[in-house]
Amino acid sequence: MGEIAGARDRLHREAEAVRGCLRALAEQLTPGQEPGFAVSRKPFRDGGTAPATYHHAFIERVEAREARPPRNAYEPGLAARAAAVLLAADGWDTGGQQPDAEGREVRGVLRGGAWVRVCVSAHRSSVLYEGRTADVALYEPEPHVQPEPSATPETLWAGHELCHECDGLGWCPACEGEGWVLGGRPGWGAGSRPRDPNRLGRCPLCSTRRICPICNGAGQVRAGSDPYER
Repeated sequence: MGEIAGARDRLHREAEAVRGCLRALAEQLTPGQEPGFAVSRKPFRDGGTAPATYHHAFIERVEAREARPPRNAYEPGLAARAAAVLLAADGWDTGGQQPDAEGREVRGVLRGGAWVRVCVSAHRSSVLYEGRTADVALYEPEPHVQPEPSATPETLWAGHELCHECDGLGWCPACEGEGWVLGGRPGWGAGSRPRDPNRLGRCPLCSTRRICPICNGAGQVRAGSDPYER
């Protein structure tokens, strides 16, 4: 599995762009603080994508030292100031989004899919900064190779026949031993959201066990097996 030329450099550049935007936001919104927004040594691998993709993520909570209204309530204008910083940053946009009705959150988007988010708590005098790069594939996808069958008509045990589910393959016939199939839900709690044809989901037949659920990998069953099982 070879690495895609230039992909790792692209991911690093995106990480630095997100980090730079977060630092600019922190300088304007929580002056005097110096959150690091360190870039992790290894990127995070995204689950359920084909081919596998990777990203960098950042999250820092910073106490606001400036004066706050009584009872640590949030500052109503803080999110609006964050939006102004994002609109002034090169390549960033708020995507037309305005701070929410209570002025507590604003999100910025970089061309290509990276994003940052600023949240102001209604119950504590702190600001939460979050950011994430776009998902980047680092390696060339490996072509799927159909596995060899576990049983053939010539290798059947006495009194047995080829499995009527996998026809001797032994591996799950739906995913061919991969455990995952394309067309998964776009994340936990997705409810009735449509399946993504480019996302991996659990194989509906073997539930990631990879082997045929009828013959348990043998590729054959006893001759004259239960018709109900068929």
